[in-house]
Amino acid sequence: MIRSMTGYGRAEGDVFGRRLAVEVKTVNHRFLNFTARLPPDLQRFEIRFLGLVKQTLQRGQVNLYASWDSGADDVPPVHVNQEAAERAAALLRETAEALGLPGEVRLEHLLAFPAVTLPALDRIDPEDLWERVAALARRALEELQRFREREGADLARDMAGRLDTVERLVDEIDRLRPGVVQAYRERLARRVEDLAREVPAQDLEARLAMEVALFADRCDVSEELVRLRSHLAEYRELLSAGGVVGRKLEFLLQEMNRETNTTGSKASDAGISRLVVEIKAELEKLREQVQNVE
Repeated sequence: MIRSMTGYGRAEGDVFGRRLAVEVKTVNHRFLNFTARLPPDLQRFEIRFLGLVKQTLQRGQVNLYASWDSGADDVPPVHVNQEAAERAAALLRETAEALGLPGEVRLEHLLAFPAVTLPALDRIDPEDLWERVAALARRALEELQRFREREGADLARDMAGRLDTVERLVDEIDRLRPGVVQAYRERLARRVEDLAREVPAQDLEARLAMEVALFADRCDVSEELVRLRSHLAEYRELLSAGGVVGRKLEFLLQEMNRETNTTGSKASDAGISRLVVEIKAELEKLREQVQNVE
């Protein structure tokens, strides 16, 4: 099935004692464009997140967010670097003695040194950490794909209905097409008197036949209608095949618009012109829908 480029997926779980949430949001974009908003301790994995996205998606604006649970019960595990604490304590005592300052070194003084307390994640093997984080990212992407497939199914149903409408209008043009030449023949017959003054009587019938033949050739849209039907059939095949077909559908719509415009310019008939306008309206609605197909 086809997939929409609009979607949302989310997953959360435990990562070495902390709760991590990963969200992925997508909207339409001509190419694959990726942005990530990550907490500082996960920013080193941004390229790897992009790699996961490329395994799943091919088009769309992809926004990935990862965040640790900021609830009151979530206290980030930390590691106390005892060697750094001892060096900090010695440095404070030396400084106090050098400046002749009273007082003792207290715990809060040591905690002011960033190197004394480190997040516990910094002590975990990066590959082990990535595996836990990547598992959540994959779950979020799987949910995103299910969302995009549901949206794609809705798009496919809507487009199939519009294709049926366009085909009905094409059939109506084909039905009216022979009458255009006949109507011209009748209009031309009413000008016989004018032509009779310009053309010898023996040549009048031949002149009438030539005029009608030239007009019929100028206004013949049979080839355009054949190509329109071919494009409609190919469009339906792509919808059935599914996958990444958005650009192919865009190209087909361009071709269908071209054939429709040619039909409108060649057919000198008010009824056909009205049907051409209706076809173009449906093609424009299809174009809007296709903008969101991966």
